[in-house]
Amino acid sequence: MALPAGQRTIGPHFVPEGAIQGMLFDCDGTLLNTMPLFFHSWEEVCPQFGLRITIDDFYAYAGWPLPSIVRDLHQRHRAADASDDFVASFLAAKQAAHERYEAQMGHPEPIGCVVKLAREAAAAGIPVCIATSGLRTHVEPHLAAAGLDDLFNPAKGNIVCAADVPKGKPAPDIYLEAARRIGADPRACRAFEDGESGLMSAHAAGCHVIDVTFMDEYPMVEGLRLAKARDEAARTWLRE
Repeated sequence: MALPAGQRTIGPHFVPEGAIQGMLFDCDGTLLNTMPLFFHSWEEVCPQFGLRITIDDFYAYAGWPLPSIVRDLHQRHRAADASDDFVASFLAAKQAAHERYEAQMGHPEPIGCVVKLAREAAAAGIPVCIATSGLRTHVEPHLAAAGLDDLFNPAKGNIVCAADVPKGKPAPDIYLEAARRIGADPRACRAFEDGESGLMSAHAAGCHVIDVTFMDEYPMVEGLRLAKARDEAARTWLRE
């Protein structure tokens, strides 16, 4: 069944309108256009630690927990496992670089077509929750700056970050916890994502999975378009 505004269902599971118990949203690249802003700090810091990252690599990592990205880059470019100290030092440097860039460029803009879905759900009495691999120190200020902290905030308890669960995306933990927070059955939730690991996570949790990057007004960029094409061509997890 087709959904309006170009929302693309991934996989066979579909929750009809009258049966929706919850709407679960990734944050970076789904509700907020953070990805172009985040790339600058990766590009600056990687060479300082003997790593490399291209814009295509960056979009391919969409949805991964930050420590997992660092470990994967270390394995790819230094052919060894990264130590915990290396990961912590890298992420501290990246955080400092990100703060400089954000001070210059401003907070990320909301992605209007997806925000509209969240607001319509809340207005209809459907609980909403964030399910993100992002750092809480980024996510909460970004939501507030975008004017979304009336929907998602600590008082409501409806922001689930990777640090809140045992395993990050593509494991199902984040989406299972997000559904639990709002008292919903994951199989009766729609989950909105932009990255492959997030789509995998929501699918593994049993949600009705929607890829927002195909929406009519989504701010698609070439790096993401290429990453999506590669991911779709290599996708096997829907059959597993």
